[in-house]
Amino acid sequence: MSIWLKRARSLNLLRKTLGFGSIFAAIKFDLSLDRAAKVNFKKALVLSPHPDDDCFALGGTIKKMTTAGAEVTVVYFTDGAGGVPEESGQKYDKNLIEKRKIETKNAAKILGIKETIFWGYKDGKLAAGHSAAQALKDLIEKAQPEIIFLPSFLDNHPDHRATNEIFINAVNALEKQEFEIWAYEVWAPIFINRLVDITLYIKTKEEAIQAHGSQLEARRYDKAAVGLAQYRGEVNNIRGYAEGFFAAPFNLYKELYEKS
Repeated sequence: MSIWLKRARSLNLLRKTLGFGSIFAAIKFDLSLDRAAKVNFKKALVLSPHPDDDCFALGGTIKKMTTAGAEVTVVYFTDGAGGVPEESGQKYDKNLIEKRKIETKNAAKILGIKETIFWGYKDGKLAAGHSAAQALKDLIEKAQPEIIFLPSFLDNHPDHRATNEIFINAVNALEKQEFEIWAYEVWAPIFINRLVDITLYIKTKEEAIQAHGSQLEARRYDKAAVGLAQYRGEVNNIRGYAEGFFAAPFNLYKELYEKS
């Protein structure tokens, strides 16, 4: 197959998936992979739909930032009561709420997170209402982050999708949008254009994941997270481990979300 035919098919797939407007917006934005992405931010805000998404998805990056002196704040949107073993037959266990909060705080200490905020919305029922958007807007204005991490809009989980909508509504209401936006991967590997080498911090990430013992009873998230990090590293010429992200200006990110 000729290179021109391959490119044509790729553009056609993008057109069908995202629409012409998004293609033109993306062409103006550099989508090439930065294999040595710098994370020398002084203040970072992580949006975590559940009390473990931050650790599983970007625990290594968080530790890399805090080791360099960054102040990292994580807000957990839901109470985590939906994270029960599938064989239990339950869908919501209120007894898990306090247990998972303790697990999360222990993991946060390992990663060096400065502040953990628990909003306590019902797990599995997160909605993009006005109050949530206002709360996030207020938090962004207070924290003044240089970068905001959030789950990818392609994650096939209703709470992750709702987190994206809350974020977009909150940012729409801000007077200033002076921060970078990096989407992370949890439920689905995504197209990435930022790669952070976490080889020095993989053991710390594993330790933090192990703090979420209640969740490892349901699935081997530890193996999945470490395996993805190893894959990201190996295929991108990093002899170790890496975490991948999709970074985009707000207007482009918003457009892609709305078309997804």
